[in-house]
Amino acid sequence: MVESENRSESEQAAPTHARFMVITLLCLVAAVAYISRNAISVPAKLIQEELDISLTQMGWVMSAFFWSYALSQIPSGWIGHVWGTRRSLTAFAILWSIATALTGLVNGFWMLIVVRLIFGISQAGIFPCCASTISKWLPKSRRGLASGLLGSFMSIGSALGALSIGLLLQGIHFGGVEIPGMSWRTIMYLCAVPSFVWAIWFYYWFRDRPENHHGVNAAELKIICNGEVDQPVAQATVQGRDAHGEPTPWGKILTSFSMWMICAQQFFRAAGTIFYMTWFPVYLQKARGITIASSGIWTSFPLMSFVVGNFLGGVVVDWVLQRTGSRRWSRQGVAIVAMLGCGLCTLCAYFVEEMNLAMTLITISMFFAGLGGACGYTVTIDKGGQHVAPIFGMMNMAGNLGAALLPVIVGAMFDAGIYDAVLILMTGIYVTAALCWMLLNPNGTVFDEASVSVKA
Repeated sequence: MVESENRSESEQAAPTHARFMVITLLCLVAAVAYISRNAISVPAKLIQEELDISLTQMGWVMSAFFWSYALSQIPSGWIGHVWGTRRSLTAFAILWSIATALTGLVNGFWMLIVVRLIFGISQAGIFPCCASTISKWLPKSRRGLASGLLGSFMSIGSALGALSIGLLLQGIHFGGVEIPGMSWRTIMYLCAVPSFVWAIWFYYWFRDRPENHHGVNAAELKIICNGEVDQPVAQATVQGRDAHGEPTPWGKILTSFSMWMICAQQFFRAAGTIFYMTWFPVYLQKARGITIASSGIWTSFPLMSFVVGNFLGGVVVDWVLQRTGSRRWSRQGVAIVAMLGCGLCTLCAYFVEEMNLAMTLITISMFFAGLGGACGYTVTIDKGGQHVAPIFGMMNMAGNLGAALLPVIVGAMFDAGIYDAVLILMTGIYVTAALCWMLLNPNGTVFDEASVSVKA
């Protein structure tokens, strides 16, 4: 009797808020990962000159990360599925922290390539693990916002990294305080610290499933389960155990047309976005006549716009779903408008010579690019069913193959003295991403679709 009364009081208690801390931790890891990942973009010319490598070779350096990152997506997603996010993401963060520090020790082209390959392997599991965690810790009606926040903090990391590295390279003069400029090697050592600190914090506090976390009560767990179960703790535990032991049905995944379209849109969208995180400072230096230090500051504007777009994209995706009940409108419709808007603004920037107006158009284009980011993440979580981590890994692998190819193509263009035309390439990339979204069915899961195809 007493036990029954205690349970009743627990169920009537105000819900706890551990899910918000989970999202905070995921957003922080996205930010610190992108600070480390893109730390070589602003001082790329300095690194190239000191190591005596060509622009094409520097393109391969930037690309190396994405090749290993892309090819490690599915294995990392599998590791996240089997080990769980807590152990997997902690190990990944420590490894890329070490790789960041090693960047400051490189002495030539091939050593830099090896370090970037290690970087890619170590960061490959971040977003499959994050997506899997979102599917377990948040209700379906809040996945868009969570995905948008995750995408925003990637760009916050990129923007803060570009801004702070630019300032640290040139030195800081503020209020009578003067900090002399640092070498790019010293900056790499500094960038290694946040990831290591985050890993310790995350392993101590986080648990893979909300029902196993001491800070989650029955009321919060019912919110996470969308209020659909009368005994959420028991049912969620059983569901989690069953999903954890179920092998991934790769045959159904690979025969799903929607899965291919998810991968295709991500391939083009990531290829377009990565330009601003790799070669954009060099584009500004060569095509627009900006100094190295100033290019880092200018680069932060479109990246910060991408942050705002990602956040608002998540809000819009959830709002449209709540108003219409339609995944087609909230996922597909928003994404198509965003990709076409991005392509149009980029095309207009190509024809504008005045720096401020051109940068305004580019910044707006990145806002649209961010707006579509939440759509890609959310539709992948929706269609992943009980296998979000490996499916997200496959989607992210496709995206990073695109991100791996683009720096090489742009590096070759720059070596040939072709700078302005890169904006035409970006326009074509985003328009193609819009076409992929038009062909994508956002409803159901990839497994439902494959089952229907087999029956037909």
